[in-house]
Amino acid sequence: MNKKRSRVFIDGQLAFVLYNGELSRYHIREGEELPQAIWDEIMNEVLVKRSRKRALNLLLKSEKTRNQLVEKLRTDGYPPEIAEQAVAYAESFGYIDDNRYVCRYLDGPGAKKSRMAARTDLLRKGISSELIDRILQETSENSEETEREKALALARKRLGPPHPLDEKEYRRAYGYLARRGFSSSDIYSILSAYPKKSQSD
Repeated sequence: MNKKRSRVFIDGQLAFVLYNGELSRYHIREGEELPQAIWDEIMNEVLVKRSRKRALNLLLKSEKTRNQLVEKLRTDGYPPEIAEQAVAYAESFGYIDDNRYVCRYLDGPGAKKSRMAARTDLLRKGISSELIDRILQETSENSEETEREKALALARKRLGPPHPLDEKEYRRAYGYLARRGFSSSDIYSILSAYPKKSQSD
């Protein structure tokens, strides 16, 4: 893996990653059977503590969804059960909360996207569709802003007050709103306030 750490495979499958010094300490050698007592100590002592520390360090760098943290730990070489335990440990202190993550996302990056685009983005982050839909429903009930109003606010922020647009400006404005997931009908309705310049203009 690198000069300090090595991957340990058992029966052809990646079991875990250890520091090279630990390989020597536990007398782990290629082709030799790993005693059950050593396996238990590595899994229940070494990896549990290390994965918890790794999980907390990752969360210090940036907020993550539960799924994102599990996947990152798995990428780092932790076994599935160890990764799940580490995430549960972080959850017990409130360091991971997908409900909170969704709400913050919708108030931040998601505020510039349509509900559909925001939902798709959150699904990619591993958040359940049930949780996303519930929070979207709650936010729609507590907010008077419609999809069209959100798109209109973005258009005016980008384009300024209504004024004629040339073909290139019109296409750019359409693409800007479309990439944020707004429907064609809403986009055309909003851009109708920005008439296209005639060729003679």
